[in-house]
Amino acid sequence: MQLQSPKDPNIKRLYRWVDNHQQEIIEALRGVLQIPSVQAEPAPGAPFGQPVRQALDYTLQLCAKLGFRVKDVDGYAGHAEFGDGTEMVAALGHLDVVPEGDGWSYPPYGAVLDDGYIYARGASDDKGPTYAALFAARALMDCGVRLRRRVRIIFGCNEESGFRCVEHYFGVAGEERPVMGFTPDASFPLIYAEKGIANLVLTSPLPGQHSPARIVSLRGGLRPNMVPESAEATITGDPAELLRIVGVLNRYWDQNVSFDLLPDGIKIVAQGKSAHGSRPWQGDNAVTRLIRALCALQLPETGDWLEWLLDSADVSGTGLGIAHRDDVSGALTSNLGLIATNDATVTVTYNVRYPVTWSMETLRMQLKPVIAKAGWTLAEHTDSPPLYVPLDQEPVATLLRVYREATGDTASEPRTMGGGTYARATPRTVAYGAAFPTATQAYGPAHEPDERIHVTTLLNATRIYAHALYELAK
Repeated sequence: MQLQSPKDPNIKRLYRWVDNHQQEIIEALRGVLQIPSVQAEPAPGAPFGQPVRQALDYTLQLCAKLGFRVKDVDGYAGHAEFGDGTEMVAALGHLDVVPEGDGWSYPPYGAVLDDGYIYARGASDDKGPTYAALFAARALMDCGVRLRRRVRIIFGCNEESGFRCVEHYFGVAGEERPVMGFTPDASFPLIYAEKGIANLVLTSPLPGQHSPARIVSLRGGLRPNMVPESAEATITGDPAELLRIVGVLNRYWDQNVSFDLLPDGIKIVAQGKSAHGSRPWQGDNAVTRLIRALCALQLPETGDWLEWLLDSADVSGTGLGIAHRDDVSGALTSNLGLIATNDATVTVTYNVRYPVTWSMETLRMQLKPVIAKAGWTLAEHTDSPPLYVPLDQEPVATLLRVYREATGDTASEPRTMGGGTYARATPRTVAYGAAFPTATQAYGPAHEPDERIHVTTLLNATRIYAHALYELAK
């Protein structure tokens, strides 16, 4: 997207600064993208593992060299700040990423620059946009524009796995909350409502333990908020029954399901396609493929159980009894993200995005009788309540005006989404960019292979974020 030439001389200076620092921005981003900051085992000073700690150290050291005041908040998060004033505005981004998965055309942490795109896990979600906000703040600082409020860029380290970073930052550590802000973790023009996010962990006895052929292992998925791209099951039993199962599998219609013979059984593997858990219809759920294949085997004592599990994977939530929609945010979505067995128990985790006018308590009331009838138990759940900021409130009005002035785009409307961002972590904050509505191939796909950001998108987001921070802080 080509940005409009700004009329305000201060904004012109900011745009020129970005023009003159393009290579610096690109190389700084490529450096952090080469760090595989997936959550790992905690260590001293590294509550989310050493790779995430490394990404935070890299970023804070960079910020210190750029002239910011920096703070490491116990390894949970950090920030870079400049300016004076009793009030502060902020951009909140995150440095952790989901696992890379398979199917990449480029090394997932190579940060390869090819034909204008930077390819890496985290390029669009969320290291690229976070660094756009960081260098937007640097532009403001270097250009010396007069501001009434301080500007802070907050770097979280656990957004993809539970938000414990911002809970610690604002809660345990008691860090100052911004008077207004945005998170560069979605799309333009902006997101004014985010659905509630619940992870529902269901358990059930694994049936058929004394049958001639039985499932002894069933697992798939990497995270609740990712559509599983692979899943596998192991079946053991009497030789005659295993021979019958091999015959069924040899004739089975789905070419994405394969099997291997083991010394004492059969391993069945299903392949799918990953996607973000808020958009499960964009993926191909390997767990669903696997369960469908298991249903076809007609194993003793497992028929009703597997059929219910297959129905429960419906992305509308109908099979779980929780289908719902509202006029603000649309329909509920459900992603069967994890399945695993342990001894004689199976555990399934659903990542549910529910409408903004609903609550977790309402969802649980709808769910419990349905799963109880099927023999399942809600073992645990997490909840991130919905976010809704009306369009006539700040900072929505200012951020929308900045986007329209910068792009000339008056047709694209603010929207809602099923994804969850740091906008939930503090009042008067919404998700803002960095994907442009008219450049869908230049950004993403989050949580999928070949995640990327186009250099033009990165630099245009930096310009818009500089303008936005200027308006919020002046």
